[in-house]
Amino acid sequence: MNDAKTCPKCQQSMSRGFVADRAELYHLSLWVEGEPEVSSWKGLKVLPEKSLVIATYRCISCGFLESYAPR
Repeated sequence: MNDAKTCPKCQQSMSRGFVADRAELYHLSLWVEGEPEVSSWKGLKVLPEKSLVIATYRCISCGFLESYAPR
């Protein structure tokens, strides 16, 4: 994936980062293929082969966020 992104709102540069999900510890946000499946002891069943880490880009000017799930 090309790391050079232009903001669709104001046409300024965007920088790559990530969204950290914080419960007790920080975790990376994931995109998971399919419908959510409840697990009795994990909350949600997430298979590694069906999930991708989400890359989020933030506009350096207006702060707009745009997320992708690159392979």
